[in-house]
Amino acid sequence: MADASIEFKGTSFTLSVLHLKTPKLADIRADLVKKVAQAPDFFYLVPVVVNIEQLDCSLDYQAVKSLVEEFNFTFVGFTGSVDKEQRKLIRELGFSFVNTTRVDTSKKAAIAEEALTTETKATAAIPERNLYTDKVHRGQIRSGQQIYAKDQNLVVIGSVSAGAEVIADGNIHVYGSLRGRAIAGAKGHHKAQIYCQNLEAELVSINGNYWLSESMEQHWGSPVYIHLTDSELTSSKLI
Repeated sequence: MADASIEFKGTSFTLSVLHLKTPKLADIRADLVKKVAQAPDFFYLVPVVVNIEQLDCSLDYQAVKSLVEEFNFTFVGFTGSVDKEQRKLIRELGFSFVNTTRVDTSKKAAIAEEALTTETKATAAIPERNLYTDKVHRGQIRSGQQIYAKDQNLVVIGSVSAGAEVIADGNIHVYGSLRGRAIAGAKGHHKAQIYCQNLEAELVSINGNYWLSESMEQHWGSPVYIHLTDSELTSSKLI
């Protein structure tokens, strides 16, 4: 018998979650305009799940889907802690409802401890400094250019212009101004870091966690390094 041409498997993907705090479409639209304008290329066709658990009133689900797609996101479905009737209604309207897995506190603690132990053993066995070699780019990276260091750190001896993009599976070092977009830890390296001599970026991201320019005001125009602390981006001055 011939092998089947398709196969379904369980897996996990990182999805962006849009948390709605109001059912007012005009307010949602206004805020989406501001966000997308800061980094339109980054958000283009990004898969989005809409979280509705903060809403305590009815919502026009079709209108929300249409609004999300109007801004060139890829609408996946809705999510959030809502009652069974609301989930049923969403599905009857033809939309997906993405369930989130809930784990009790004791299990969370056990999982966290096991993950920490595993990570510590792995780090001890393979020093992180040996995980990546360096890809070096000399010169300015101009608007519209993209440089990707696959399974490497990226070292830019020059500046990254607005509209340019640098991506690395490891760390990113920019010995100049960072005015475009920098995405480190692209394959899930949560200890990746971003270093630059002058921070004026449109967007920085580590392991799927990102900041737009408005979140970088504290160290804007300064030499900084950016890293993750408890799954939150943190920036510190280099000097």
